Parts: sequence; structure tokens; C-alpha cells
Amino acid sequence: MYEPVKSLGQNFLIKSSIVDLMVGSLDIVNGEDIIEIGPGHGVLTEALLHRISGRDVKVYSVEVDERFAAKLLGMYATEPSIEIVHADILKWLPTFTSDRKVRVFGSLPYYITSPILHAVIKMNVMPESAVFLIQKEVAEKVCSKVPDASYLSTFVQTFYDAEHLFNVPKMEFSPSPKVDGSVIKLTRKNIAMDHLSIERYEGFLHRAFSHPRKMLNKPFSKEELAKGGINPKLRPQNLSPEEWLEFYGILHA
Repeated sequence: MYEPVKSLGQNFLIKSSIVDLMVGSLDIVNGEDIIEIGPGHGVLTEALLHRISGRDVKVYSVEVDERFAAKLLGMYATEPSIEIVHADILKWLPTFTSDRKVRVFGSLPYYITSPILHAVIKMNVMPESAVFLIQKEVAEKVCSKVPDASYLSTFVQTFYDAEHLFNVPKMEFSPSPKVDGSVIKLTRKNIAMDHLSIERYEGFLHRAFSHPRKMLNKPFSKEELAKGGINPKLRPQNLSPEEWLEFYGILHA
């Protein structure tokens, strides 16, 4: 058993019932790819491979720690349904392409949850769905709705329905992190992407939420708000993702 590296945020699930619940929450469809983020010792990987057995599904397990990547390569050297990738997930995701639909899965390092969520949404092939184990507080933020919306919930929920599935107590990990975790599920929305620059929209939302406690007449001009039909006395958390996307489209038409 390898010692976890604290700087990589390595905390490994140790309860099989939670592993089964997580894997069971992921949509498995023939002819699709699954990207597993941070397989570590391969506990989730093994359960995932068992579930896809006999199906036309390819798993890409991406591990940054050379020790675990080598271990998994040895374990699955003759398994055709999985490819072990030794890489930094934030650098690898933008390079991934496929002519098949994609789903994403994994227990994410808490300290880079937000960058991973952004990278997933910006992939060349936007995933159909994702199941992630993340910090409970961040899960609550991702799944929050008006009037408690945040930049992160608005950005994610523009593209995905976000569902909180269940909590995972910190003692179910080894080593135990300082906080509890939660499993969330993201399911892609059917929105037109043809003329939408995700990077530009991201910047637009950063601007909107730059003063979250201030009214919208702080980050936007009177003319912009009037053009979008937005009440200047509202605050950023009072608009739904659909309203933000519509406002963005009006200003960037």
C-alpha cells in the first residue's frame, strides 16, 4: 500500500457500499467512453469495470501519481476495455477527443474541484453526464438554486442539471480528510452551443458575480441592463442560469 501524497489531495474511499452506490449512479451506455479521474488504488476502477463487463464501453483512467499509474497498468495490462493514462487531468482533458459520447466519473481531489469542473465543461466533447465525489460544502454550492445561487452553480447549471445524491462521512476515507464529502450527478442540458463561447461566457459570469452582495447596476451599465430587460436592483444570485444565458446572448448578439 502506497502512502498518500498530501499535496495531491489523496484521500481514498474504503467503504464498499459507497463505491457501489457511486458506480451505480453512473449512466452506462453501449458505444460510449467513460473518463475516470484519479483512480488511485483502483477501488472505484474495479467496480466500474465489473459494471461495464460485456458492454461496448471504453474507460480512460487518468492518474497523476506515477506510483498508482504503474500499479494500475500492471493490474489491467491485458484488459482491453480500459486505458490507464499517467497525466495531470487538467492538462489531459483539453487534449481528449472522441467520436463517441463521453461520461466522467471519479472521487475528485477537493483542492482542485472547481478547476476540474471547468475543464470538464470545456472539453472538446462535452460529457453527457458526470458523477463526482467532492467536498460537501462545494457540492452544496454547485447544486444551489436562486436565491442562493453562486458563480459556480450558475456556470455549471447553465450546461448541466446538478443533483445532490448522498453524503459521505469523512471517516469513510483513508486518510480521513477534515471535512465530509458528497456525491453529485451532472446531467447535460439540451442547449444550443453553436454560437456560444464558453470562455467568453465564463468571463461574463465572473464579471456578474464580482460583487455578489451588490445590485446588478454595479457590474453592468444602465444601458446593458435595459437592453437585457434586467431589473438593476436584483443581485447576481437572483437570476437563474437560463436568465444569465439569455442576458449574455442579448449583449453578445
